[in-house]
Amino acid sequence: MKKLIILMVAVGFAIVGCDTKKKDLTAKYKDLMKQCDSVETVHEKFVEVHNEMADEHKKFTQELQGMELQDSTILADVAKHGVILKRHDAIIASHEKLIEGHESLEDNFENLTEPEMEAEINQIKKDFDKIHSEHTSMEDEHDMMMEEHEAMMQKIAAKEGEMEEE
Repeated sequence: MKKLIILMVAVGFAIVGCDTKKKDLTAKYKDLMKQCDSVETVHEKFVEVHNEMADEHKKFTQELQGMELQDSTILADVAKHGVILKRHDAIIASHEKLIEGHESLEDNFENLTEPEMEAEINQIKKDFDKIHSEHTSMEDEHDMMMEEHEAMMQKIAAKEGEMEEE
C-alpha cells in the first residue's frame, strides 16, 4: 500500500512537472511569435527597399541599352548587379516561407509533445538568426551596388562630357 501511495505521488509530480514544462515552452513560443512580428516588419521594409533597387536597376539597364558604351566594365557591373538582385529575390522568398511556417505552427503548437515544442522553438531561433544574417549581408550588397551604380553614372557622365567637347 505504501508503495502504491508513493507511486501515485510520483506520477502526480510527473504530471504537474510536465504540465509546467509545457506551459513554459508555450510561453517561450509566444515570446518568439512576438519577435516574429518584429522580424516580419523588418523583412517587409527590406523587401520594399529591395524592390525599389530592382526597379532602379531595370530602369538603368534600359537606359544603357540606348547608349553607345565603350566601357565594358559598366556592362559587367550591371550584369553582376542583376545576378545579385535575382539571388536576393530567392533569399527573400525563402524568408517568406520560413515566416509563413512559423505562423502556421501557431494554431497547433499546444498540441505538440514537449520534445517537438523544444525542437520547433530551437528551429525558429535558428531561422531568425538566418534571416537576420542574410538581411545584413543583402543590405551590405545593396550598399555596394549603390556605390558602384554611382561610379557608373559618373563614368557615363564623364564620357558624355568628353564626347560633347569633341
